[in-house]
Formats: sequence, structure tokens, C-alpha cells
Amino acid sequence: MKSHKLEKTFVSIILQFAFIICMLAGCGSSYPKPTSIASLGAAPRTGEKEATFEAPSDDSKPKNVEENGKITIRIATWYQEEYLGNLKSYLTRTFPDVTFEFVYIDKNHYESIIDSQLSYREAPDILYVDQGMARKHALTRYITPLTDITQEFNRYSREAFTYGNEIYAVPNTSSYKCLYYNKGLFEKYGLKVPQSYEEFLENAVYTRETLGMKVCSAALKDYANISESAQAFLQASYFDTEEGSHFGERLGYGRASFYNDLYPYLSDWEKLITYEVFRPEMYTMDQKAAIQEFANEETFILAGGPEDYNRIKVANPDISLGTMPFCGTADGTPILIGGCDCGFAVNTYGDHRQLSKEIVTSLASAEGQRELWNDRVGSMSYLKGLTIANPDTFDGIEQALKHKGLFMPYYSWGENCDNINMILGKELQRVLLGKETTNMALMQVDIKVKKLLKDE
Repeated sequence: MKSHKLEKTFVSIILQFAFIICMLAGCGSSYPKPTSIASLGAAPRTGEKEATFEAPSDDSKPKNVEENGKITIRIATWYQEEYLGNLKSYLTRTFPDVTFEFVYIDKNHYESIIDSQLSYREAPDILYVDQGMARKHALTRYITPLTDITQEFNRYSREAFTYGNEIYAVPNTSSYKCLYYNKGLFEKYGLKVPQSYEEFLENAVYTRETLGMKVCSAALKDYANISESAQAFLQASYFDTEEGSHFGERLGYGRASFYNDLYPYLSDWEKLITYEVFRPEMYTMDQKAAIQEFANEETFILAGGPEDYNRIKVANPDISLGTMPFCGTADGTPILIGGCDCGFAVNTYGDHRQLSKEIVTSLASAEGQRELWNDRVGSMSYLKGLTIANPDTFDGIEQALKHKGLFMPYYSWGENCDNINMILGKELQRVLLGKETTNMALMQVDIKVKKLLKDE
């Protein structure tokens, strides 16, 4: 068994190396499977003493130093430059002797590329990480413990980036999925803001059949967006129940089924497709295109999050915005999904570890969190005692934000949650394109998840 795991790890390394060569050569579009926790090692068993973290000593030879004496700090992120304007300005002001280079990697391929770069000691100094990546690379020791600078964050956000007894990332502000709507268009065409899902669908029919316009702009090229839209309905109808709250736990033991457990609760989500709120052409639409279409007033609604607010206002400064949740519970209480989706980690083998830690420490301050919020208007900071008032645009989801906080269902799906989310999203994309029915898609998810868990 041990030799078999070594063989798998060796093959994985070869594939990752081949992928990097291919990327440098500009060839192909096939990406390697992200490295899993199981292929990297195992968490300490009960009774075993967890290994003490020992970071490598800093190399005394200066690296990434420009002629003017400035040090270059590289930051890996899945956010494009237009999402990071306030953060970049803040870091430049706070660290005038540092040049910041943001390395953008598409989210769908970010994890596999960073995994490879970390294994070859070539990753940037500071890394955006989600919860799964933080746990994985806490285990590999590729990222540095930040427990001492994260004590002022609330328990939920600390636990999101905890492995063993250490915390490995400074939390960003919250993120979630909601619907923006154009107040001006609603008033122009006499549409009322829906107070129920039935009214939402009635608006969709009127918009399409009477006005002859598209209802919604949504970037369903990203598998995560369509997966998380389904999870919003599931959170409202199933995951919030006693049985549903243990779905992730049962999934890890092979006792949960996407088809058997979830299909009965997805009929409302399917209506997004049958009522043409989601349309097949959205499979090729990214968020930039979706925002532009919405800002051009070609649609009434945009599926997005707090990180999109600034981009909408830049694209159309005169637009008047409101927000609404995807759906609600049986008692009419609106539900949003989201949470602590990313944090800032320090590369253990980066060229400037101490300086990198000073930089992420500044992001753990009230001032740093406010600047992060400025790039994600409508979000909230997890820093204790820091409350930032959101503009009136977000009044429509205020009740949902306060209902039970924010929770992303797939975060509870175990060590392979990101891969499982990808499997679900890609199968639902096939439903969008008319290549599968929803029940067939969930059966395929069961088959692929079972194989994934078995292989690990």
C-alpha cells in the first residue's frame, strides 16, 4: 500500500511538471487534477503527537530586489486586477519600499497551478487560499502558521483556516451569492420587486414574453456559479434541516447520495432553466461579460456577489441597484449562501517570509479590513468589533444576511469538497445545455464522487 501511494505521488509530480512545461510553451488546454490531501499525507492519528512546525531559515542573500532598493513581493490571486484596486492602493501606501506584483490565475485552475508551484518552491510570497487549500498546505507545511496575528477574528473565520492547533490564513471579508436588479428598469416597465419565488418567476415570464427581453445575466462558464445556485435552493429546503445538516458527514462515510438525498429538493432550481432565467448561452459567459450586459441594461438581473458591486458601478455609474436572494425557506425567510471564502497565506519557502508576514498582519488590522471591504462592498469583516455599514443597495438581503449568518454547503463535504463541487457544477452545466436531465446529472455525480473518494 505504501509503495502504491508513492507511485501515485510520483506520477502526480510528473504530470504536474509536464503541465508547467506545457503552459510555458503555450500549448494545450488540459489541466492536471488538483493534488489531494490524501496524496500528500495524512492527519495525525489519535494519540500521535503532531509535528512541530519549523520554517526554513531566511536566505541572507537578497532576492527580488530592484535597482532602486525596493523588494518585490508577489501575491497569487484568482481575482482579476479590477477587483483589487483598493487593496493595491492600501499596500502601496503602507509599504512604500515594496513593489507588489499580483499574479492572476483563473479560479478553475488556480489550485492545481499553486500546488505545483509550491511543490517546486516557485510559488509567490503571499497566496490567496480557500478553506480546502489552507488545510491541504497546512498539512504539507508549504504555508506558515499565522495563529498569533489572527486572534482578533471571530471563531467561525478562525476555524475556516485551522489545521491542528494552528491558523494558517488571515480571513478576507465575507462573500456570498445574490441577485442584483436594476431599479430603473423595474420602474420603467412597472415590475414589482418579488416577495416570493412565485412572483420572481412571474416577472421572468412577463419580461421574456411581453417585453421580449432577457431576464438575467449569469456567468455560468464558471462551474462554481451554477453549482452554488443549486446549493442556495438546497440550503433553503434541505441542508437547513436536521437530516440535511449531516449530509457532508454522511458523504464522507459513503452514506449520502446526491441523487437520492438532493434530487427531490431541486425542482425549484430546475425552474431557473425552464423559465429561461438561466439560458444555454450563459455557458460561454464569464463574469466580465455578464456585468457588461447587465450594465448596458440588456437584462434586469445579475447573478453576482459583493465583489461585483464596484465593477457594475464603473460600467454604469448612473445605474440604481437593489439586491434580492435567490430563494427563501418554506416560511418565507430568505436564505443566502456564502461565508469566509478566502484568506491570505504566507508561502513557507518564499523569498521574503518575514516581510510577507508583516504585510498579511496589516490586513488583519481594522484599516486593512476596511480596504478589503472597499473591494467587496456589501460584505462584512470577521474582525471582532469592526462593523462597516453597507449602502442601501443591500437592504434587500439584509434579513438574509442576519438570518443565520452565511454558510456555504459544500464547505462541509470533507477534504475533497472543492473537487466534489467541481463535479457537481460540471454536471449541472450539462443540464443547462440540455445534454442531461437533473436526475441523470446527480446520478453521474454519485458515480464520480464515489470513484474520487475510493481513489483517495
